[in-house]
Amino acid sequence: MWMSDKPRTQQQLARDLADLVDALRSKSNMMGFIGAFWQTMAREWGSIDGLRMDKYLYLVRCYVNKGFEKVAKDQWADQALLEVYSKIMVDVPLNARDIKIPNGLRYHVVDIYVDELDKVDVRRTAPLEIMLQPLRQLATDTPTKAMRKRVQEALDDERLNHWLGADDLNGEEADGAGQSANGGEEEFGGFDD
Repeated sequence: MWMSDKPRTQQQLARDLADLVDALRSKSNMMGFIGAFWQTMAREWGSIDGLRMDKYLYLVRCYVNKGFEKVAKDQWADQALLEVYSKIMVDVPLNARDIKIPNGLRYHVVDIYVDELDKVDVRRTAPLEIMLQPLRQLATDTPTKAMRKRVQEALDDERLNHWLGADDLNGEEADGAGQSANGGEEEFGGFDD
């Protein structure tokens, strides 16, 4: 990964590295491999130079996605696997108190967490209480206001309302966004100051 040069090659390699998780048959080996990835990324994050950072950000994204994909298997039914994965996320990339975990890694995982969950859970069947627990624990345990704000922004993502069914649309909004009650198009009212 370090020497990979072109963007397409880097992205394919990142996906291939994340797909290594698929080769592991037992759940304990699979979760151990994912945990080792996060420990390695936390340990090496500070030595990644700016020119190489983009490919490692994408690699992290691929592993977050792959972790969600693995726990989503069988309709999120394996409670023990969900808890193990949640614990891995709390213990390493989203650990609020471990000074060995770089803030840059924490921020990136917080930023992509809901995005990758959204990609994996297209049916909106994920147990959000368990899946969002690592973010909530980070918000509770972090000593920094900036991290609490970033986590709150992630937790306030409108897509999470769709999962929870809190955005029950009324007939007008569901039938045609941008149309008024009389059936005509609404005029653009300008930007709010």
